[in-house]
Amino acid sequence: MSLKTWLLAISAFAGTVHSGQICNLVFDQCPGNFTSGTITVPQNVIWLDPVVPVCAENVQVVTGTTSPPPSIMFVIDNSGSMGKKLGDGTDPQAQRFKVTTALMDSIYKVAPATEIGLAIFSRRLAFEDRDNPFFQRAFPNDTSQHDAYAPLTKLNHVFANGRTGLDTMQALLSTTPNSNGDLIYNTKNPASRVNKGLKPDNVRDGTDITLGFQAALQAMSVATAPKESQFIIFLSDGDPGGQDDSRTAVGDDFMKGIKTPTTYTVFFTNGGNVPTKIATMTENIKANGYSATNPQSANFGIDTRAEQLLPLLQSSVLNPIFANTPGKPVSAVMSVTGGAQYTSTGVDAKNFTFANRVPLSADQTEVKLSYTYTYTDSGVTKQKVVPYTLSIKRSAAGTALTTGLSSACQDQGAITLFNKGTQINLVTADHDILDVHLTLANGETCNACKVEVKPSKSPDRENVALAPSTGFQLGSFGRETSTLVKADGKLQHLPTDSIVITYINPDNPLDIVRKAFPYSDVSTALTVTHHNDWSRGGDAVDPKPGEQFVLVTQGNVSPTVESGNKNWSIIPALITRDDSLRYVGNVIEASRAFKVEVLIYTNLGQFVNKIQFSLTQSEFNKLAKGVKSNTRQLKVLWDNVAADGSKAGTGAYILKTTVTLLKIPGIAEDEAVSTDYRIVGVLRAK
Repeated sequence: MSLKTWLLAISAFAGTVHSGQICNLVFDQCPGNFTSGTITVPQNVIWLDPVVPVCAENVQVVTGTTSPPPSIMFVIDNSGSMGKKLGDGTDPQAQRFKVTTALMDSIYKVAPATEIGLAIFSRRLAFEDRDNPFFQRAFPNDTSQHDAYAPLTKLNHVFANGRTGLDTMQALLSTTPNSNGDLIYNTKNPASRVNKGLKPDNVRDGTDITLGFQAALQAMSVATAPKESQFIIFLSDGDPGGQDDSRTAVGDDFMKGIKTPTTYTVFFTNGGNVPTKIATMTENIKANGYSATNPQSANFGIDTRAEQLLPLLQSSVLNPIFANTPGKPVSAVMSVTGGAQYTSTGVDAKNFTFANRVPLSADQTEVKLSYTYTYTDSGVTKQKVVPYTLSIKRSAAGTALTTGLSSACQDQGAITLFNKGTQINLVTADHDILDVHLTLANGETCNACKVEVKPSKSPDRENVALAPSTGFQLGSFGRETSTLVKADGKLQHLPTDSIVITYINPDNPLDIVRKAFPYSDVSTALTVTHHNDWSRGGDAVDPKPGEQFVLVTQGNVSPTVESGNKNWSIIPALITRDDSLRYVGNVIEASRAFKVEVLIYTNLGQFVNKIQFSLTQSEFNKLAKGVKSNTRQLKVLWDNVAADGSKAGTGAYILKTTVTLLKIPGIAEDEAVSTDYRIVGVLRAK
């Protein structure tokens, strides 16, 4: 195989390393947020991270079961500033309605008999008693005003049409497609009050917070839950303003908090700052003495609705409503496609921790999580188990992870090959014993691990056991070029094969490290033999000027001058015995390209002459074939002439011949040097 072919082989196989970055899928949010639909991840995500978040909503446990379930009124701002135009407003995606809908699902799971009502306001309430008798007047004693709310209704109540209270309340929160908060069931009737600044059919402008609270208090007047189990959840984005003409005087009455149950306010704002009027309202409600739970009232400012609103309401609102004491996360169990099951080894307030990463399947993985919490109910410790089922699909490399998910990546392991302690990238015929070094990714261990060694085309397969060494796993194997496959622990392959080494992580078959090493069936062969120990001075044929040496070989060879001037001629052969006897010198037999230096001295050490040249691989290939396999031969002979062109006299001369085999890229030890010293005689006839 030529050097050009070797280099092409090295280039081709450089891209076959099956290594790079491998990643864990990390849950930054409760896994329960991802149970609907399929989680799509890039191809290099092959593990589940061993740290999985505790879910705040899992501690929503009903305690004191002898008490009736709570009564909850949602007071929701639907003024134009919440989303007048998509992209311009505090909640243009109507998250306040979507999240409230999701929150009702959570409440239903915890306490299906909970009473839920809706008071949705702008300058007027969203519903009217003229639309449907289900809606209740906010001002029952004033028949001229038709503002109405959805009354407190048990979520598990079943109406005559078969719909439940949960179905009904969630339907009332549905918005028109691509809307900025327009409710499907918003009243179409003109306003019953005068507002000189707004048209009667305007249902979005103005922010009459007091109106929303008046409706909520009217609804609470018939609540079945005791006062300490009555709650208002208030979602808004602004100070009051734009009230109808007859209501400007009561615009700030909500701040007083008179006879108002425990209230949790979420205020949509840039920067997360809650206005003074909202803060004042909260303090007044906490201190109004309405119930024992009123001091729990709180307000929260958020500026990222989609990511913050649901977790906030679940952890900071529902938990205080539904639990006397917070549930304590205890353990988690995870099972994946194929039946493997893992149990958490640690837990804190934020995360469950498993002993190891969990491998994903090649295509789609079903993950079943079971979280266990304990809580105290009436002095008795009880347990709650919450299940989740997730579907994870590995897809194209450019796949982006959805919000709430991230990846933790690290470099994959690496395979290197050594011969006699020196790293190699190309295997040659000299390498009969090879050492495999497997360097694992940071922090990984490998018990009883192995690599498979095989030729690229031939059938032999060898499994090489690895043992821990300093910073890597180490194993060794022998090799030979042979067509016969023998079960002897030695790799048999053809000269046309490359050698492929593959590591498959026993804990995850998707974690594959593969590297191919090209092979060259060339050994490091170099010999220097002698051509005559003495020569006749060649008086019958005068040397040509400037040609004090002769190179004997077949082919049109063009050596490269290393230094000085060219001082040789090239002949294809020595025809007669007399021709041969004219010269002394050496016969060089080598396995690849080389360079030569011949220095000639008198037996007293005086310099006489020298020759220096090198042969590239392409020129080397023109030389006559040598005696040994895969070698070529060149005679470098002295014409008994000194460097100044004068004839050397009769006497003894010292020849120092140095031949250096040139390197093959990637094989450090393949530069071989041979130096030959000899004494020769020159016999001149006259």
